[in-house]
Amino acid sequence: MVSDRIVLIAVAVLAVMGGVAAQRWLSAGSVEWQGPEAVFPDLSGKPVRLSDERSEVLMLNFWASWCEPCREEMPVLDRLYAEFRPRGLRIVGIALESREGVAAFLRKFPVGYPILVGEHGGDALAARLGNAGGGLPFSVVFDASGRVLATHLGPQTRPRLLADIEPRLAPSR
Repeated sequence: MVSDRIVLIAVAVLAVMGGVAAQRWLSAGSVEWQGPEAVFPDLSGKPVRLSDERSEVLMLNFWASWCEPCREEMPVLDRLYAEFRPRGLRIVGIALESREGVAAFLRKFPVGYPILVGEHGGDALAARLGNAGGGLPFSVVFDASGRVLATHLGPQTRPRLLADIEPRLAPSR
């Protein structure tokens, strides 16, 4: 009686383990985008779907023109984007303010990476991605399948960002 019960438990455990292994094996070949499925307008008002922005490495950077640490970080991001874009880096800035305010700021301090206007919903997306306190700047780094690789609250340095992105980019030519 006891041995029958042990056999039944062992069979049940093996069945569950086999099901988990089969699910992992079946899903391994079908990597789907897991990143945010949000849409924000660019500076011209055209809607941009974040899932269309994916690449080898995608960094979303939440910022505002009134945020001094954001302004300090932007040149670092701009240089990284220029240097590593050919290897698959995509940086998208999401400004948490009005389109007019963002446009006026970028006329004085232009950047080469795309900027979207997150006046409506950008803060909610940042919170869903781990920035519950709403601090800025806030960056999230995704791999090609949309998995979060890293999150950073506060301004980041080039070496810190390189540690997250460079190993995942295509080799330099």
